[in-house]
Amino acid sequence: MLEERKILIIGGPTGVGKSSLSLTLARQLRGEIISADSRQFYRGLDIGTDKVPVSQRKEIPHHLVDCLVPGESFDISQFHGRVITLVEEIFGRGRCPIIVGGSGLYLRCLWRGLFSIPAEKKTLQVKIRSELESKPTAWLWAKLKEVDPRICLRLHCRDRRRIRRALEVYLLTGKPMSRLQQENMGPVLSQIGKTYYFIIDRPRGWLYAHLIERVETMLKNGWLEEVARLQQAGYANFLREKAPIGYAQLLEVLEGKATLEKAALEIKRKTKQLARRQYCWFRKEPGQWLMVEPGQENSAVLFIKDYLLGRGNHMLSTSKTDHD
Repeated sequence: MLEERKILIIGGPTGVGKSSLSLTLARQLRGEIISADSRQFYRGLDIGTDKVPVSQRKEIPHHLVDCLVPGESFDISQFHGRVITLVEEIFGRGRCPIIVGGSGLYLRCLWRGLFSIPAEKKTLQVKIRSELESKPTAWLWAKLKEVDPRICLRLHCRDRRRIRRALEVYLLTGKPMSRLQQENMGPVLSQIGKTYYFIIDRPRGWLYAHLIERVETMLKNGWLEEVARLQQAGYANFLREKAPIGYAQLLEVLEGKATLEKAALEIKRKTKQLARRQYCWFRKEPGQWLMVEPGQENSAVLFIKDYLLGRGNHMLSTSKTDHD
């Protein structure tokens, strides 16, 4: 039980065991969990997102899980505002907010803040976004280097989504995103309570083997049937264009465009690529890295709990590791 207003963030790549750790911590700290995993916002996408079972969500309150129907809009600004409100509400109940997820940008906005686009510019934003979407990535990158070379140092030249977003911000505000990020960007978690940010790590070989095994388990547990239900409910376009890894590949199986074996291989490949990208992202973040060897999960829970309680009697590796 914590006497102060303390906020715990558990981040890290897919498959490292964030959900399991956070559930155990929530039981011991009287916590409530807020999802920062954009894959788990949508109802009906359960097996392929490795969503926490309903029984465990009834035991430990979970927020921002199953809060949207597929295709419903929920941008980072809405996420930021909702989490700030939820944290205050959880404190009001005398409980500990535990924010958990692998969506690095969503976690970053809670740590660093988020600048907002004025309401009167929303119509212009839609127009600018449409125009930018029609341009090739190379053109967007060249334009961004002209107006905001500093932000380019933090982006990959083929990261189309973030390049487009940075240009969009510049065209809407007249200011480079790199400058806006140094200005006041609204409330951050540290203004509400003392914030602790842990990034969970695993041995690379173990993690990649676990991701492959997890895909196979999801398929055995009815992932293809889940995709079929979503297809029949009219969400085929969402599955094809915006759903998490695996849904588009399995939709192609249902449409006769690929075999299940081919789809499974593609899902495993893309999942490993996602983990690598997430490692690259989190290496730039300010959280404390925590290496959890197989079988050390209880020690990790004890380490984090003692850290929050101001005890520090347990030793775990907390150095960043390099991953291909």
